[in-house]
Amino acid sequence: MNRQKIYSFLGLCQRAGKVVSGEVGVSTNLKKRKLKLVIIAEDASENTKKTYINESKKYNVSLIILGDKVSLGNAIGKEYRSIVGIKDKNMAENLMRIYSNK
Repeated sequence: MNRQKIYSFLGLCQRAGKVVSGEVGVSTNLKKRKLKLVIIAEDASENTKKTYINESKKYNVSLIILGDKVSLGNAIGKEYRSIVGIKDKNMAENLMRIYSNK
């Protein structure tokens, strides 16, 4: 898996306005069924991981656990982020493809 490719594509998604970040934004958009993919930082708290893994399963949204909070935040031009959601189906599929292309 090429993390740099994923981070670059995340930046593209952010510029396209298809990214929500932070627990409140992701949670709200999950419940409204607007997210196609959730990305959790590997160094997120166990509680955060557990919560969003369960929420993602509940709403049938794909999930990736990747990288660290600082890299995830930098990729979308923000401070550190432990969780990011992608709203666009095609962008989510492309990210999944890059991720699974190990």
